[in-house]
Amino acid sequence: MRKCSRRGFVGCLLALLFRPLNSKGQSTAAASATSPPPTPGARAVAAPPRSASRTYRADAVILFLGISIYRRAGVGGGRASLEETGEGASLCRTLFFAGGSDPKQAHGLRRLGWIQEVVLGPGSAPSQATYFGVLTSSPEESLEHARKSVAAAPSGTSMFSAVNGRHTAGHSRSAVSHFDYTDSAIWSDRGLIEHAQSTFDANVDWRETNWPSSLNLTPPTFLFQLATLLKQRARRAEGRYVYNEQEYLLELESTQPGRDRLLQVRGMIRNLHTEQEVPFRLWLENGVDSIVPVRIEFQPRSFLRLTFEALPA
Repeated sequence: MRKCSRRGFVGCLLALLFRPLNSKGQSTAAASATSPPPTPGARAVAAPPRSASRTYRADAVILFLGISIYRRAGVGGGRASLEETGEGASLCRTLFFAGGSDPKQAHGLRRLGWIQEVVLGPGSAPSQATYFGVLTSSPEESLEHARKSVAAAPSGTSMFSAVNGRHTAGHSRSAVSHFDYTDSAIWSDRGLIEHAQSTFDANVDWRETNWPSSLNLTPPTFLFQLATLLKQRARRAEGRYVYNEQEYLLELESTQPGRDRLLQVRGMIRNLHTEQEVPFRLWLENGVDSIVPVRIEFQPRSFLRLTFEALPA
């Protein structure tokens, strides 16, 4: 059975960034966080949900020795969203990103990524964070390997990997599973996500880590840390997060808005154990509070660059 590396999982999920679907163990906590406690002497009024989302068109560029040799627009699509309910200690934030290819537009290539995080607690000091992700296991490391994958006859099923994690103060716990599912599944297929969740009902290798440097703090998750740094709108910002029991450094650098009046943010993810780096770029609306990007660019392979372009609302 082919597995997906930790670097590949993070990179592929980033390559492909949010409609919330609670994984097991999240729904009860999330529901309890949506309503603030009653105010003495008055009827409690729940804060209305705050949400922002974008739907994307995915464009691809094939590279040879760093030079663009082929471009194609509309090879797939995706969605990113951020939703908040409650306030203070009852604040619940759901961050979501999913994207994937359209086989009809991508020469039969079927690839997708899906990730959701649910973060409970106030501001930048959450009490708990959970995440769940699903991704097509894609082994192509070269342009020639990618050509062979496209040329191969469809088998009817594809290999997928799923990750499930939970963070509390000074502690993290996660596991990865691998499974087969119909290759006709797309990034918005609820059946795929439900099947992926069910794989954790069996015996999986749960791994746990204590983080002595943050005994009183919940280790940040990837999307939450990214959102926190983007909200700062600083020229330079950095922060650490934990994913699949590995610690990463996330660095952002913003530039002045261009002619399109978009604020470009260059990002770098560095695995603090392996020192491997993953660069990416985001574009935000200048002067607008929303941190859901207008454009996302990432190079998951040396021969492939993907751009997610927001569609008109």
